[in-house]
This record gives sequence, C-alpha cells and structure tokens, in this order.
Amino acid sequence: MKNIFLVIILLTSVFTSAQNLLSYSDRNIRDEVETVLLHPVKYEHDKPIIYIDNMKEQLLLQFDILADEAPYLYYTFIHCDNHWQPSDLQKNDYINGFFQDEIDNYTFSLNTMISYVHYELLFPTDEMMPKLSGNYLLVVIGEDPNDVYFTRRFYIVEESANISVTIPRYPSNLQLGANKQQIELEISYPNMFNTRADQYSNVTIQQNGRWDNAIFGIKPSFVYPEKLSYINNDSMVFESGNQFLRINTSNLDNRPEKTRTVYRETDYYEVTLYNDTKRNTHTFLEDEDLFGEKYIYLEKQNLDPTKEADYAMVNFFLEWPEYLIDKEIYIIGAITDWQIDANAKMEYDPQRKGYKKSLLLKQGYYDYMYAVRDKTGKVSVAPINGDFWETTNRYTIFVYLFNPTQNYDQLIGVTTINSH
Repeated sequence: MKNIFLVIILLTSVFTSAQNLLSYSDRNIRDEVETVLLHPVKYEHDKPIIYIDNMKEQLLLQFDILADEAPYLYYTFIHCDNHWQPSDLQKNDYINGFFQDEIDNYTFSLNTMISYVHYELLFPTDEMMPKLSGNYLLVVIGEDPNDVYFTRRFYIVEESANISVTIPRYPSNLQLGANKQQIELEISYPNMFNTRADQYSNVTIQQNGRWDNAIFGIKPSFVYPEKLSYINNDSMVFESGNQFLRINTSNLDNRPEKTRTVYRETDYYEVTLYNDTKRNTHTFLEDEDLFGEKYIYLEKQNLDPTKEADYAMVNFFLEWPEYLIDKEIYIIGAITDWQIDANAKMEYDPQRKGYKKSLLLKQGYYDYMYAVRDKTGKVSVAPINGDFWETTNRYTIFVYLFNPTQNYDQLIGVTTINSH
C-alpha cells in the first residue's frame, strides 16, 4: 500500500516540475549522469524514432550513474511542438496508461576503477504508451519530482508525407560560399490542400546530431497542386565543415589510437592525446566517421561493456597561437551530448599556447570536432576544421503539420540523407 501511495503522489506531481524545465533538449542535469544513449533497439546509431503504426518497435535507453548505490529512478514523457516547447495538451491527451513509470533494470559496474550503476530501459510499454505523433521529451527523475537527472528527445512519426531531398553542388546564392551544402526539398502528402499545407506545415533540418545550427519552421518556396517545393532558400544552407576526428579507448592496456600516454592513477585512468591542430588550410582528406556519434565497446572479448568498461579522464589539446578575444572554443559531438555548454568549453593555456579540455569518458569510440562560438552565439566549425563541400554530413528532415482541431504539431514524415 505504501508503494502504491508513493506512485500516486509522483503521478500527480511530476508534470508540475517536468513541464517547467529550463530547456527541452538533450541535457544532463545531475553531474553523476554519464554516457546516455537512446536509439532503436536494433540500430544503435539511428535517431530515436518510433513509427506510430508499429509502436512495438521500442527504443533502448542506456545510461550510467556514478555511484556505489542505485538510486530509485522514474521516467515520463512531455509532448512538444515543432520548436521543442511544451504542447498545449493534457497528459491524458498524448499518453495511454500511466504518466510515469520506474526504471528498475540496473546492474553495478564490475572490476572498474570508477564505480557506477548502469541502467537500461525499453520503451514504450503497454503500461505507458504515447498515442500522438510529434516531438517528445523523455524526462528521468528521482524520488523527488523536482530532482531531474537528465532529458532526451525522441520522436513518434505518422509516416504519411513523401519527402524528396537533393543537395546541389553549389548553393543558389554563391555569395554564401561555394563550399556550402544546400538542402532542397519536395514534399507531398494526402489531402494537402484540405489542411492548408503552406500555412500549417513546418520543416526542421538537422545536420548530424547538432541542434545549435538546426533550422526550424521552414516554409515552402513554392506551392503546387501536388507538392510543396523548398528551393533557393538561403536559410537551408549549411557549413560543410570537415570529417570528424576520432579517438578509441576500447583497450587501455595497449596505447590507443592518437594517444600520447595512458596512466593508471589512484582512482582512475588518465589518457593524454596528441595535440590537435587547425585543419582549415589543409587539403580535404576523405575519411569515414560516425557523423559525430559514439560507440561504447571493449576490444577484449568476453567482456560486457555496459558494466565492465571503465571510465578514463581524456585530455584534449588544440594548438592555437593566442587567446581568442570575444570567442570561445568547444568540443562538439555526441562526446559532449551535442551541447555548447560548460562541459564542452575549452580553456586557454598561455604557457602551452593552446586550448585544453579534459573529459571523463567511458571506454569506446568517439567522434569529435572543434567549434568556435562568437559573441553573438553563432557556432562555426570552419575556422578550425575548414569548410569542404566534399565532407559527408548526415541530414535529417522532419516534416510537421499543425492539427488545428487537436491543437498540436503532427510529425508526418522523417527522412535522412547523406550529403555524399
């Protein structure tokens, strides 16, 4: 009876706190949260997307809590509009069943220098099922509804729109730069004009996993009887950048790739990488990457990376002759949860003449790149990495249609395309 009473209290209070988050994005709120992964069960590098006509295809959430004991953790969903703000919907409008459930599948780390608890969650479940398409925010909390551990975005898609994507060799406006990548779209869906498509539709374009340069609320350039056309739109032009750099810490006994030294300190491993340098003046070198993602694994066989992979403090250094005034340098990618924040920000070292940053990382493979943010908040990778049209970027297009009857943004189509 006590547990039932606790659940009732949490169900009635969690949305009061969760709906008032400062940011509806992929953020770790508690410092002890590490290595959050959210993806389809069978496709670990795909976007966390579920199709509404096949809700049995679940998503897998994995994360670590740096602790010796396992805290009680719960999760809930928040439905958001196409700009990632909470929808004007009641929770029973978009969730069937409970509005919150417990995450009770966890294991303790084994033979690691840094202790952690590894959690896993498969969702949706029959007890808690989204029933509308759109953007959703997964919120993980403790026993106190105000104690938010982290948040992650995922999507429920209706898959009713037909999306055609092309990337021409040059942007239509060459003044933006000949090496930029421009996205051009054609979109059609049933009863297009019965829904005032040009008025109610919105398109979002995301490059790799970045949200800092994503484009929201795109309207069509031309409206035809059978389709919407999105061409010659300067806002749909992206920096091409360069291929991501990478590190691999899957085996700390042998010195990993790009690694200068590996030391076993008293409480943890410390890995120091070779210095990175600017690539903006180099010739483009074709190289495969994971489009900025990360992959947790151990090189040694018969070991379970979820609980036997250790954490290491990895030291990055970017050679730079002098401190940049009114500009900041960040490490971006899934390695820093695609955030431009304090955890990703580098510090200038005048003695070594460069920018440094240390990140605590679970053993595995990580893509990363350096980016510059100016005083206006604009983020650019070109000043450090260069800007090459030949770069293979992955673009994801989200098509929304506002439903005026039910007052929410339906997600009616998603497609992903590589630039090359």
